[in-house]
Amino acid sequence: MNAIETKELTKYYGKSRGILDLNLKVAQGDFYGFIGPNGAGKSTTIRTLLGLIHKSSGHAQILGMDMEKDKNKILSEVGYLPSEAIFYSGMRVREVLRLSADLRRKDCRAQARELCDRLQLDPARKVDELSFGNRKKVSIVCALQHTPELCIL
Repeated sequence: MNAIETKELTKYYGKSRGILDLNLKVAQGDFYGFIGPNGAGKSTTIRTLLGLIHKSSGHAQILGMDMEKDKNKILSEVGYLPSEAIFYSGMRVREVLRLSADLRRKDCRAQARELCDRLQLDPARKVDELSFGNRKKVSIVCALQHTPELCIL
C-alpha cells in the first residue's frame, strides 16, 4: 500500500493554478521531499492532501483512505508540521502539547515526555519565551506525540 497516492490532483484558486494534474505515489516507509520554487504548489499539495483545502478535481488517498470521505480518520493517523507554527500566547509547552493531544482525543503524555526529553525541551516554559528553534521543537512534539502512521513535515 502507498502512504500517499494522487491521480490528476488539481487545485485552482479562481483562475490561478495551485497544482495541476499531479500524479504521485509515495510508498509506506519512504521519505519523500518536495523541492521547488515559491509558487510551485508544494504547500497547496500538502494542504489539499490533508483536506485543509478542497481540491478542484482529481483523486487522492492517504494510507489507502480517500482524502475527502475519510478526512477525520486520516488526520488521526497523520502528524503534520507546518512551516509556520503559531501558539496561543501565555500557554506553557505542556498546555500546548495537552491541547494537541486532546484535539486527537488521545492520551499522549508518555510519548510527549519522551520526546521532550530527547529534544531537551522544558514543558514548564511558556511558548512566548522560547527561541524559534525551541518553538519548532514544540511543533515537532505536537506532530509526533500521537505516534502517527505518516508524518508530513
